Order: sequence, then C-alpha cells, then structure tokens
Amino acid sequence: MISSKKMKFAVTTAAATAVVCTGALAANVTSTTDVNVRSGPGSSYSVLTVMKKGTTTSQLGTSGSWAKVTVNGKTGYVYSKYLTSGSSSSSTTPSTTSSKTVYITASALNVRSGPGTSYGVVGGLSKGKSATVVGTSGSWYKIKYGSGYGYISSKYTSSSAVDSDSGSSSTTSSSKTMYCTVSGLNVRSGKGTSYASKGTLSYGQQVSVVNTSSYWYKIKYGSGYGYVGSKYLSSSKPSGSSTTPVSAPSNKEKTMYCTVSGLNVRSGAGTSYASKGTLSYGQQVSVVNTSSYWYKIKYGSGYGYVGSSYLSSTKPSSGGSVSDTTPSTGGSVSGSSIVSYAKSFLGCSYVYGASGPSSFDCSGFTQYVYKHFGKSIPRSSASQYSSCKKISKSSLQPGDLVFFTNDGSGVGHVAIYMGNGQIIHAANSRRGVCTDSLNSSYYSSHYVGAGRY
Repeated sequence: MISSKKMKFAVTTAAATAVVCTGALAANVTSTTDVNVRSGPGSSYSVLTVMKKGTTTSQLGTSGSWAKVTVNGKTGYVYSKYLTSGSSSSSTTPSTTSSKTVYITASALNVRSGPGTSYGVVGGLSKGKSATVVGTSGSWYKIKYGSGYGYISSKYTSSSAVDSDSGSSSTTSSSKTMYCTVSGLNVRSGKGTSYASKGTLSYGQQVSVVNTSSYWYKIKYGSGYGYVGSKYLSSSKPSGSSTTPVSAPSNKEKTMYCTVSGLNVRSGAGTSYASKGTLSYGQQVSVVNTSSYWYKIKYGSGYGYVGSSYLSSTKPSSGGSVSDTTPSTGGSVSGSSIVSYAKSFLGCSYVYGASGPSSFDCSGFTQYVYKHFGKSIPRSSASQYSSCKKISKSSLQPGDLVFFTNDGSGVGHVAIYMGNGQIIHAANSRRGVCTDSLNSSYYSSHYVGAGRY
C-alpha cells in the first residue's frame, strides 16, 4: 500500500516536470525516420543522441507534442509526430480485406508516417513505381512500405502503369527538343556541380530532354543519360552556327581581375574539386570560358576554374587593408558575393548531418558558405540564431540568415536571404539546395526571425 506522503511526492513530481503519465504500463513507440533525441521538450534543447528509423522503445511520458523516451542509454524527448504506436514489425493492416496496386504519377512522391502532410516523411517513391494499397483514410492510401507501412496522397496515383523517366525507351514519346545556349556546357552524371562531367555540349547543339525537374534537366547523352543546368537550354535554336564554338580561341579571351584575396583556383567547376593554387587581390587573369557559375582561366601552364562572382572586368582599387589571405572572421564581405557563392551549389543533395561540399543539411549549408568567406558560425540552426545579431525582417539584406520553426517550438531551419523576397537553402531530401519565396504561405507562417554576422 502506498503511503499518502509518497503519493503526494509522486503527484508533485509529475506536475513539476509537466509529464503526463500514460498508465502503469508504458506504451511502445517506433520512429518513422531518423530523429533527434533532445534534452528537453523543444527543438531549442541540445541533441543527446539520434533515434534511428525503425527503433522501438517505451514512451515514458509526454510534454505537449513531445514524447519522453530512452534511446542509446540516454533519456530525452522526441517530437511525437515522428513516432508511431507499437513496433514497426508488428504493424497491422487496416480493416480493408482486399489490396490493390497503384502507380505513382508524380516525379517524386513523399511517403509519410500518417494520412496528412503534417506527418513526417519516411521515404519516397519515384514516378512509375508501384505501391500496394492496403487501406484508405480520406484522400490518403495506406501502403506497404519497407518492412512496415506508410501513407501517400491518392491524387498522385493511377490504377494503370505510368512511364517513368528512369531510362526506359518509353521516355522518347514524352521528351522534348531543346538547344544549348553556351559553349562547353558540362553534361554531368548527377544533378549538381559536384558530379563528374561526362562530356560537354557545344553552342547550339540539339538535345532531347526527358525530365525537367529542379534546376537540372535530364537529357539523352550518348548511349545513356546526363544532367545539365536548365538555364543553359532553350526551346528555340540560338543564332549562329552550332559548328563554330565560341568558347576558347585566343582572340576571344578577356582580361579580368580578382576582387578578393586568397581565391581558390580549382581543377574543375565546383568546390569539390582540388585547389591548384590561389589568386591575390587585384591579380589579372585571362578568362577563356564564362559558362555556368564558374569561369575557366589560364593558370600556370594550363587552366583552372574560379567562382565567377569574384572576378571583375575593371581592376579594383588598391588598399592597405587587403591581404593575400582569406578574410578574417568579421571582415567586410558583400552580401551579393555570399549569395553568388551559395548559388553555385544549386541542385546539390540534402543529407541530414552533411556539411558539404556535395551534400548538406540546412545549417551545414549556411556554415559552409560562411566559412568560405572566413566567417565562423555555429553548426546548428538554433545556435546560429542565438549567436547572430538580430535584425528586423524589413532590414534584411542579401547574405543575411533567416530562421524558421518546423514544429512551432523553436528554431529548426535556416536559409540565406538572396534579396527580392527570395531565399536559398538546403530544403529537404527531395529538393536539395534550392530557392524559395520568403513570402510563400509556408515560410511566412513558419518565420521566426533574421540575423546577421
């Protein structure tokens, strides 16, 4: 029998910790994705460990929308929308007795842990993939997914097979003809400048585009496929002869000057390529190709690549404060330079915990971009917000950071402001590094604040 004194202590303790007891026997919960276990019930608290997708543990209690759990020997809080009741291996099918097969009609469809966009994303299905439907909930289908189940929106499915863009001959009928508007355009093995070049396109060259998603177009190339920057293709053929390249004869070279100190000259058009050396402030170079965000220059006995935003056709004025090293933390860096550098990563993939150079998460991306300019900022979005100089939304300038909440309980996402109401960020695993409008319904409603370093 429990004494009244002990019972009073137990009630007082429960009230103080704001944990609601769910019963004498704790319920099991399973994570639907990799999710942080935090020291308190909110995204502003420090991360103790990571609860891997499919991990099942006992729910010790709740605090608002956060569940108290023990993972990897650490007790903390997990946002409950990324949890499902019971074990993933023992999930039961809905009462619907018959299943059916549907096909995905969207280029990339999220599979969620519940029937609605407020539920966490547990994976994805590409166009043309089949899914086995075991039940319905409103306009959402419950499907078999991996070793368990997930939910997809029924509006992006069809009962008949759908052609995909994954390389089958069926893409021919839906492809469209376009033309290259620059010379020497790299055809890459993936959607991003970090992927290897499979070859180049000449000015005016005709290509067959089979997929136009994101900032990269998938084209037929040789006996397979490749990716090119969408901004360099046009539906109409450019003027001039496609047999006459415009990219590198000596009489077409132009002289430009470096506008920063310690600018890396890389072996390829991307930050993942090795540095061959550096340029000093005001140094003169000969540019032989100006395609993409990277300029090809003569360097030593060969060639190299530099970020186009750091070269100018006019020689910068000399100044005693300019050195031949990377600018120190807090140095004067133009916001447009930050934005231009950030844009060179458009199309790179999103990977949780990644910090570049070919994959990023949101705060890894902002930290990587700022580091290029000698600015050292914390790793997490919450820490970046807490340590920056706060500014009003109306005072935003290109290069500033903007912060958002994911669940209403603290900062959980960060982006770089580009100007004109636009942001660039590592959005999610489906979209990677991309741009969005700060004034869109989602980002305006999840906006927390802005800061400057």
